[in-house]
Amino acid sequence: MSKLNLLKHGKRAVIISLSLSSFLFAGGDRYYEYAKVTYSEPIYDYVYDNHPNRICKEVRYKVRDDYDDGYYASRRDDSLGLDTLVGATTGVVIGSQIGKGNGRVAAQIVGGLLGAKISHEIRNNYRPQKYDNYRYEVRTECYDEPTRQTKTRVLSGYKNYFVYNGIKHYKITNEPIKRVQITHTIDF
Repeated sequence: MSKLNLLKHGKRAVIISLSLSSFLFAGGDRYYEYAKVTYSEPIYDYVYDNHPNRICKEVRYKVRDDYDDGYYASRRDDSLGLDTLVGATTGVVIGSQIGKGNGRVAAQIVGGLLGAKISHEIRNNYRPQKYDNYRYEVRTECYDEPTRQTKTRVLSGYKNYFVYNGIKHYKITNEPIKRVQITHTIDF
């Protein structure tokens, strides 16, 4: 091949490579500038947590006492006790003072019966205060109050303010920054 042909083929190769490279890079170009951040401002979000509030307290109740201590606890006691025997004996002694002859025996019988009945009724009607039919119990009662909400302030990021071409802008980031990268794109 001659030099002339080689030169022609070389020019064609250069033109083809330039046109291919222009097709590859066609569509745009980009370059970067940086703007200085004037100040950064924290951004806060609020998180709400619900807390159930259960309250328990001890309450004193008056309840019927079903405990039977054998003597004072029951309302009505029809058994014969020592007090009934003492009452009957006292009635017999008093009845023997009243009558004479056969009347004395009748007075002793009536006195014994009346003494027994009176002592028996006194025992059933006499109930000391501490042996009342009621007693006090302490019970624990729990109830739920409406849920309590707590509001917590959480740092979520930073607004970084800067001025570019006389206009104030901001960029949100996770941390405060000193400068902002500005990307320019040129389309063909």
